Amino acid sequence: MNRSPDYLLRISLILLIFNCCRQAGEGETVTLSDLPPVQIPAALDSVIGIRSWLAIGPFEFNPRTTDPALSFLKDDLKRYGIKEGLIDGKAVEKLQRRGINTFLINESSPKIQLFNYVAGNKEKKSHFYLVARIHSVKAQDAILIFDGSNSYALWLNGDKLVEERGKYNTNKTGDRFVNITLHEGENLLFLKINRSSNLRSWDLICAIASCREGERIFKVNYAGDFVVNPIVTDSFEVYAGPYPGGKVEVLDVENRVVAGGSFDRQHTNGTPFAVSNLGGLADGFYKVILMAGDAKLEETVYKGNYNEFVEQVKASVAAIDDGSPYARDLTVAMERVNFLNSRPGDPKSPSETRYLNRNRVFWGYSLFRMLAGDASTKLMTCQDEDSNQGVFIFHAAKNLTQNIPPVFIIPFALEGESMVEDWYTSNLDQIEADNALADHYGLATVWIYAGGRNYSAVRAAKEIAAILKRLQSEYGIDDRKLFILGDSEGGRRALIQLAATPDRYAACVVTAPLTLSGGNDGIPVSLLPQMGKIPLLIRHGTGDDVSPVEHSRRFYAEAQKYNLPVEYIENEDSHVYINRDYRRFAFEFFCKIAQNDE
Repeated sequence: MNRSPDYLLRISLILLIFNCCRQAGEGETVTLSDLPPVQIPAALDSVIGIRSWLAIGPFEFNPRTTDPALSFLKDDLKRYGIKEGLIDGKAVEKLQRRGINTFLINESSPKIQLFNYVAGNKEKKSHFYLVARIHSVKAQDAILIFDGSNSYALWLNGDKLVEERGKYNTNKTGDRFVNITLHEGENLLFLKINRSSNLRSWDLICAIASCREGERIFKVNYAGDFVVNPIVTDSFEVYAGPYPGGKVEVLDVENRVVAGGSFDRQHTNGTPFAVSNLGGLADGFYKVILMAGDAKLEETVYKGNYNEFVEQVKASVAAIDDGSPYARDLTVAMERVNFLNSRPGDPKSPSETRYLNRNRVFWGYSLFRMLAGDASTKLMTCQDEDSNQGVFIFHAAKNLTQNIPPVFIIPFALEGESMVEDWYTSNLDQIEADNALADHYGLATVWIYAGGRNYSAVRAAKEIAAILKRLQSEYGIDDRKLFILGDSEGGRRALIQLAATPDRYAACVVTAPLTLSGGNDGIPVSLLPQMGKIPLLIRHGTGDDVSPVEHSRRFYAEAQKYNLPVEYIENEDSHVYINRDYRRFAFEFFCKIAQNDE
């Protein structure tokens, strides 16, 4: 009997939770020396995720007398004579003797979901303390890449590095880039993480990178997202990650510098750099440029009353009602802007409001440029052979207007029924990272929806055909150079499309695909003979705890029996990637094939 991928993922999650809770409740004596250290080599040239922790807690609070958001302020270690941020073997032994839950976490992924380690009444649980041992071969500078929720504080060797309060959950894979100096030998990283009012918000990701690699990842992850609040009145703040100094310029629509400032020897983790005196600028969109080190990042902000902008652009869209595809594009883009603007921000969660405002500005500016006829990233519509209207995201650099090889990106999990209201459209970090890769390699991107949670392979195939027809008529897309890409369940779906219409694609790339399971649309490993001689590249990490690496190993072995042109890359990655440009290898692969076909 075939089981759907969602069913298999639910079963895997249940087993994971059972195993984690069983580990946490065994009550075995644990010492600090039992915690395996993270080994940092003398020549650190990669990102090393921290997957092993000594956990203490979770501690409890009384929700009747204490606001969950304020439970973070409670120092539960003080009563045991232990100072927050400092820990040693004797302190751990003391906590164990006093009956405090202390246990080891050893995960295959650097993303730790502490919710899985909580037993009993979760309403009364507040925060965990976590300890990691870091052994460095030599004294060296590095960058700690961290993301946590809801509130957290970090110490290294007793010195507080950063404190964050009021996040909903992990919005990025790497939210904070903190400069650290590791001593030769043993270093202790101490962490306090609190869930506030969100019962599931105990996630964290922590990794150590070289200064050079940390700066590179910051440039990728924060491209278009370094302004703390992109809807501004008189001033805004800038987060510059690992850079201690730099300057900011604000440009108007004619690329004239109208405001700016500089900062020096001021890391922005605790106090973001402020750009002030914007009150005299006219309302509208502005480009902000951050120059720090070798980084030059750009982000669009809106200055003024955004609600008034929405009303103005609504009138402009309403004036264009001629039934053309362009008019339909404007209508769905307007629906997206209205949807985002009608959602209230949460004053108790600055990070959530920032996330919402960033989406408002991005899609508002996209609609603004669509009206001008020169949007790089935009919502577009299509109509398939059954007269079903689809909505997709299309991106192409402005200097690429004809014969652009497009990369069709297949979604892995969508929760809604409308592209304009689904989280997928708001996944800006990944959308912008992939679009930047497409620009670099001379490609375009097409993000399909195919019914969202009502996805089907048949519907997807028809939608892709309709999208292709639309893009051919307007952009001269060469149908001999179509590429398809997907991750995890999206990888499975991409392979199903490849089997259904192999003559449509020039190449396919999948990351951590589910190939041994499927629903009514088929199981990829059983459809190998139908995939033809299309170049296929698969990459899978041995540390993947969501999509087992055995899926790709078995698929690759079967593909070799048919002498299919399949390449397989296996590495030590997990299902979580800290750098948002992790699909660079896919765009490189597509670019080489496009160039060879010329």
